[in-house]
Amino acid sequence: MKRALPGALFTLFCIGIFSGFATAQKTSEIAEMRTELEQLRAEVSELKSELHQLRSKNNESMDSPAAVQQAAPAPQPDQTPAVSAEAFSVLQAQVSELAQTKVESNSRQPVKLFGTIISGTQFNSGEANWIDIPNLVLARAPGQATGSFSSNLRQSRIGVIVNGPQIGNFTSTGFAAMDFFGGIASFQTAQVLALPRLLYGYVRLEDGKTSLEFGQDQMILAPNNPTSLAAMSFPDLYRSGNLYLRAPQLRIERKLRATDGSNLRLTAGLLAPIGGDFTSPDYLFVPPALGGERSRHPAIQGAVSWEGKSASSDRGWKVGFSGHYNRERILEASIPSWATAFDFDTNFSCFGFGGEWFAGRDIGKFGGSLGQFGKSWGGFSELRYRATGKLEFNAGYGTDRPYDRTKLPVALTHNSSVFANTIYRFVPEIAASLEYKWLGTAPTAAALRQNNNVNLVFAYSF
Repeated sequence: MKRALPGALFTLFCIGIFSGFATAQKTSEIAEMRTELEQLRAEVSELKSELHQLRSKNNESMDSPAAVQQAAPAPQPDQTPAVSAEAFSVLQAQVSELAQTKVESNSRQPVKLFGTIISGTQFNSGEANWIDIPNLVLARAPGQATGSFSSNLRQSRIGVIVNGPQIGNFTSTGFAAMDFFGGIASFQTAQVLALPRLLYGYVRLEDGKTSLEFGQDQMILAPNNPTSLAAMSFPDLYRSGNLYLRAPQLRIERKLRATDGSNLRLTAGLLAPIGGDFTSPDYLFVPPALGGERSRHPAIQGAVSWEGKSASSDRGWKVGFSGHYNRERILEASIPSWATAFDFDTNFSCFGFGGEWFAGRDIGKFGGSLGQFGKSWGGFSELRYRATGKLEFNAGYGTDRPYDRTKLPVALTHNSSVFANTIYRFVPEIAASLEYKWLGTAPTAAALRQNNNVNLVFAYSF
């Protein structure tokens, strides 16, 4: 017990020293806080004095007769605008639209849903290969009645647009669309069981001058298409002078602005090597490796276009040159496939004129040479007339003619078409069209096959 007493005393001594030190430190901090409070009080007092002086000067100026006369407003009539019942209903509709629940992606990116319901009713006088969008006239089977009548909605489409994140100076956009032109099922009422088909599906990055795109889109070669509401899934004049294909690709575009306001656009890309030699009528789960795939190289396409527009939006023009090259391996032979095209388009007031011209070899995959191997040339042109803001008329002619047939015989020597249509837009979302097309297909050793196609179309876009 006696030994523990000195240790306890020493502990108490240390605690006293530390307590005194802490007390001194707190006292010093309190003194500093008091000094800061005094400074703040002095500053607040000075601000109050300045504010009082400003108020006094303001009151003196307002009490002067001139100020009183200027400040007193003259009596004004009631200018509250009267809201009509029609304007009030429009405002209600806009508020209801803003209150709707918007589509949202899993990544929280803005998504827009769009689509078009297309109803077409068709009549054919001859043996059309496709009864809704004919592009070849087939031979009549002996003893079989010719012609057809039908109605379907398989050109209807639906899609989404996704506004993606900003990547440096580039804005990203995703686009995907599908229709129901993928064939019919093996069933008794298959005519109304249209199968879906991928149209577009790509991601695009652009900064105003440069654009990068990867996915499935319309090919770079021969970008023009005739104006038609009845030919949406495949453009009009396909196999009659209009080259066309949607294919997976990787492309880059660069836009250069000239001093006169016109734009020069350069485009280049690598495309999937489609050979156009798939002929099996059966359903396949996996695409086969055919002539294009066995070349083991992508197809190459490029384009140069020059376009300008006047100060008034009803005048503009565009011209372009484009090309294609790839190889196809058929058995042990490597065959080149190439094409060049020139396209043009112009608008002058209510009139418009456009088209394209091409020449190439083994371009059946694009609808050239009537889907046959060999060389061919052709093109189309159309004339447009917009009578009013809702009514327009369009007409054109197209042809495709294989040549150099002595080296590689073909079954069809040429295919030509004349079309005319009138399109009326009741409102921007609802339109109707009455379209006529004459189609003539010439076999090598037979008379010209002809078909008259009349199509009544209604379209509703959302």
